[in-house]
Amino acid sequence: MGAGSRIIKRKPLFQLIKSRNPDETEKDLYSKILCGEVRVDGGIVRDPKISVRMDAEIRITGRKFVSRGGEKLEHALSSFNIDVKNKVFIDAGCSTGGFSHCLLLRGAESVYSVDVGYNQLDYSLRNDPRIVVQEKTNIMDVGVLSPLPHAAVADLSFRSIQGAASHLLSITSEKWLVALIKPQFEWQNPPDSFKGIVSDKDNLISIITNVVNGLAGEGVFPLKVTDSPIPGRKGNREYLFLLGLDPGLKVSNVIETLF
Repeated sequence: MGAGSRIIKRKPLFQLIKSRNPDETEKDLYSKILCGEVRVDGGIVRDPKISVRMDAEIRITGRKFVSRGGEKLEHALSSFNIDVKNKVFIDAGCSTGGFSHCLLLRGAESVYSVDVGYNQLDYSLRNDPRIVVQEKTNIMDVGVLSPLPHAAVADLSFRSIQGAASHLLSITSEKWLVALIKPQFEWQNPPDSFKGIVSDKDNLISIITNVVNGLAGEGVFPLKVTDSPIPGRKGNREYLFLLGLDPGLKVSNVIETLF
């Protein structure tokens, strides 16, 4: 091996596409590969076990966004009547980049794509000059950015939006945030029988109530709310909140809208 050369790591296609599309079920992804709906570096690949480069461009055809997250954010932006054209955003918990992709397609100037993970962002976004990739980065460790983001979007996993919301608003100029609220990560004291899916309506109402009250405690308030058009990967209901610093909807308004 010559000096300066490097080994390009490889991985079975199915494992790689799973890691890049955490919101999709294994069954759906496997089916898409077998049906010829997956392109690797431009060519159709139908073998889930074939070894591909870790940095390969993987595209699922017939899909508008690089992940289902884009559909969720698009629904929120349309429902809340938000225009993102020519604005700079920070995308917290970007993962594959569905939110970032949606922002770019709707005219955003640029996006800081932040995630604690590594090598999850879709290849097409990673190479887009409008995307500033910040991997292996906890959103709570992000300070003042230049240029300063106008606003933020967030799809956080394995942690609450509480605490993160006020921090995100503090590093944006327009002080608003569209956040995907995932009840399974907001349940403060789940029972021992909890297996990751919140299906009981009373539990959902209690969780959302605690989220709204908790956010208010840090000076953050829901201005508009809506259901996610798509459930989470395991079937959990999810919600999209437009958050800001000015008092907006009361808990009763939020519950009435969502339930």
